[in-house]
Amino acid sequence: MKRALCTLIRTLIPALLLGASTAHAQDPPSPPPPSPPRDVPEVRVIGDKADSLQKIPGSGTLITHKEIERADPYDSAEMLRRVPGVTATQQEGGGLRLDIGVHGLDPGRSRRVLVLEDGIPLAINPYSEADLYYLPQIERMRGVEVVKGSGSILFGPQTIGGVINFLTLAPPAQATSAAEVSGGERGYLKLLAMRGDTVGSARYLVQAFHTRGDGFRNEGFNGTDIFGKVGFDTGDHGEAVVKVGYHNDATRSDDVGLTRAMFQQNPRQNMLAPADHIDQNRYDASLTHEQRFSAKTTLKTLVYAYETKRVWTRETYDRSPVAGVPYDHIEGDTSFPNAAIFFRDANSILDRTYDVAAVEPRLTTRGETLGVGHTLDVGGRLLMETAHYRQLTGDSKNAQTGSLDYEFTHETVAVAGYAQDRMAFRDWLMVTPGIRLEYAEMQSEILRQGTSTGIANVHVPSSGPTTGVIPGIGMIAGKRDAHVFGGTFVGYAPPRITSPINPKGGTVSQLDSERSINYEVGGRFAMKKRFRAETTAFLLNFDNQVIQGGASGDTTQNALVNGGKTRHYGVEGEGRVEIGNMLHLPLELEVAERFTVSRATFIGGQYDGNLLPYAPPFVLVSEIYGGRPLGPGRISGAVTWSYLAPQFSDPYDTRAEDVTGRIGLIPSHNVIDLGARYAHTPSGLTFKLTVKGLADDPYISARRPEGIQPAGFREVILGVRWQHVEVPVPMVQ
Repeated sequence: MKRALCTLIRTLIPALLLGASTAHAQDPPSPPPPSPPRDVPEVRVIGDKADSLQKIPGSGTLITHKEIERADPYDSAEMLRRVPGVTATQQEGGGLRLDIGVHGLDPGRSRRVLVLEDGIPLAINPYSEADLYYLPQIERMRGVEVVKGSGSILFGPQTIGGVINFLTLAPPAQATSAAEVSGGERGYLKLLAMRGDTVGSARYLVQAFHTRGDGFRNEGFNGTDIFGKVGFDTGDHGEAVVKVGYHNDATRSDDVGLTRAMFQQNPRQNMLAPADHIDQNRYDASLTHEQRFSAKTTLKTLVYAYETKRVWTRETYDRSPVAGVPYDHIEGDTSFPNAAIFFRDANSILDRTYDVAAVEPRLTTRGETLGVGHTLDVGGRLLMETAHYRQLTGDSKNAQTGSLDYEFTHETVAVAGYAQDRMAFRDWLMVTPGIRLEYAEMQSEILRQGTSTGIANVHVPSSGPTTGVIPGIGMIAGKRDAHVFGGTFVGYAPPRITSPINPKGGTVSQLDSERSINYEVGGRFAMKKRFRAETTAFLLNFDNQVIQGGASGDTTQNALVNGGKTRHYGVEGEGRVEIGNMLHLPLELEVAERFTVSRATFIGGQYDGNLLPYAPPFVLVSEIYGGRPLGPGRISGAVTWSYLAPQFSDPYDTRAEDVTGRIGLIPSHNVIDLGARYAHTPSGLTFKLTVKGLADDPYISARRPEGIQPAGFREVILGVRWQHVEVPVPMVQ
């Protein structure tokens, strides 16, 4: 089936291009005249025009390249924390894992938000295992779009929390070169090189960077990321862009967090299982083609494929000593039950490979009927994903191979279609109804697993279809600089496939689908370049939400389970005041505030009335930025303060911290980041100083999967960037 889909995609690419050319030739209206080299085509969630946000039927945020440069972020999570309604945390010192939550949804592995890069899903398997083990590298990006309202039905399949679309750097119109080196505490180093240019009607960009460090708790990491884009014309009225990428990260990464006593005594102590290690490789390639049939009709087609290979070795451990078992090392207090962790000289090796391939045509056409303007978006997708799981037991903690205990394969063939019509009744009123259909056929097979007589080869197949109908409607009333909006849509996530935590037992389980009805109402206001604000009230009602369940000692503590009905409601907003422009000062001075007030609770069942895990009721992010030219140079700086209110770590809302550190209230915490830059225009050099976590006050960021994960360590980074743009010299006649 995988080979058949690849053949289909190879057939569709030339067919789509040929079909676009034929349609262009037969289309009576005259298309726009040819133009000089154009921007390469890409899929946008919001867009970059001045009135783009006004056309989004729901709340939306656009993080610009300018904001990314100002923040000089350590990782992608730092930028996403500035979006109202979004929580984001990194794991490991290199920021190589990302957990994103929206509107009180569990952020674990970013499963409940659709994360895209240039419109292409980033999850390892978008339908059956929508985990984000590949972190979008912020060095690749020139912007981030976030949509949480009914506009998200144009994308799928994970439409519960909204859509986050990372926009990669675009090939430049002029020859551009850049290089950067940054270094900081604990051996942190980042090297980057970029080159882009225009050759005839084609543009290209190639960038590579490498980062390494010892990590905050001796969690050493190495990461390498290379990607390139080539944009070219496919005719007078069409263009395409080809993007290829490679990413590798090698990280010390253990699931075993600190116990209560360990964190109290020394939250900075080294990781407990130093032999635990992840080695991950990701390969991706895509073609995005745009054909303008006329000034009002455009077909955009995406064809993409990517593969993620991950090997994770984890030391075997016991929470209580087992008689007759020799232990390699013991961490914690052995005199108190469950206060120590007993590590064996053995490991589990999780070897997994995920493949995804898809084709997506997206047609946009504009017209008018009876005085009502229409912008119709229709499209579809054919996608196939496969997964191959192997779990082995090694005879030492450093083993790279071992006895095969568990093997499992899975594949999904999915078809989706959508239609949305943005109807303009007046220049101040737009109504946008839409619908998305999702159908997926899933097949799985267990090939080897634990049985009552030991590990054995088996043949345990399972299959089944899943269907999602996702309607939505949004309305916007007002002008570009002042309008209100509201809408409702159905959120949907297909059933996840889960594999057992224990490599020698358990069975694969298929969870129920997640469905919700979501409502939003809000408004936006802008006053030229002086003031901008947006406020949104939201309500999400779930028929079923999948959670990570169980209290301490519960066998389901680390397993995903059906949590039943839930309700999420609250208010979020942001405001930015450009004081420099307002007071006509000879400098830039801006103040930005972002907040989220929410409550997410279980409705009925064993958790009735309890707050959901990892759903903080209040989040606040404040930022002050200032900048002023100094002769041929420019100096600027920023201060950012983030506050996260207390939150629970289990569905029982357990406040008391257990001895293992896995269960208990997660206290509130504050984070302050500083940044300063000096840009010397004649040389193209920019000198940077950033301080992340100024207070250097460790806090508990999570209590899972197996204990306290500390964060809040200070990191001081110095860097210098050189960038040169070649300005063409006009020829003298």
